[in-house]
Amino acid sequence: MERDKLRYSVSRTNIFVKLSAILMAMSAFFRLIGYWGFWANKDTAFIYTQISLPVLCNVLFIIIVLYMGKRLFSLTFIPVLLGVVFFIIKALGFDSIIHTILCILLYLLVAMLYTGTVFGVIRTKWLLVPLFGLPFLYHILVEDRNTLLANENAMSLAEWLPEISVLCIMLALLFITFAMKKRDFSKPAVEPDEQEIIDILMQNEEPAENGETEEKHEQADGKNQ
Repeated sequence: MERDKLRYSVSRTNIFVKLSAILMAMSAFFRLIGYWGFWANKDTAFIYTQISLPVLCNVLFIIIVLYMGKRLFSLTFIPVLLGVVFFIIKALGFDSIIHTILCILLYLLVAMLYTGTVFGVIRTKWLLVPLFGLPFLYHILVEDRNTLLANENAMSLAEWLPEISVLCIMLALLFITFAMKKRDFSKPAVEPDEQEIIDILMQNEEPAENGETEEKHEQADGKNQ
């Protein structure tokens, strides 16, 4: 097997693929609803980078995993990289410079590990589990704790809906990791339907070959006589 031919694929019938697509759709929904009515108070740059860009990433990811996941799953690196751009721009607005730097480093790590994994450079997918799982747990247990417990420091609805959108993205990427299956592209894949056709043709050819063999034997016997 050639090292650079190993890729990952996903099946749209896989439960984790379905959950991932649903979560990405929910992410787009919560982001649009979260900023609905507030767009008039946002500048053009915010609308493009914090609303349109992440929703575009959601839609692209859904299309790729559902309709191109079997052969072109590696294309999901496009919405993931665009998502990294969205998160980096979002991090630039944090109050703490340390928090901003740490988040940007995490997002760059996501870009490198995810891209390297889907293109077979990194030979295991399991590094993606803590990469997506740990930040999700951090958001739930630390950043969103007050909101989930309905404390006095809880987020407002306008802040909470975009946060749910982010949580959906993290969980969707975690689920798609479990759906990823290694596939060897060094050999052309034969689909089940194509294999059935090949088997039928082979079966139809065998009687003809046997008949020709018997005819040759009869002709040989006639000459000997």
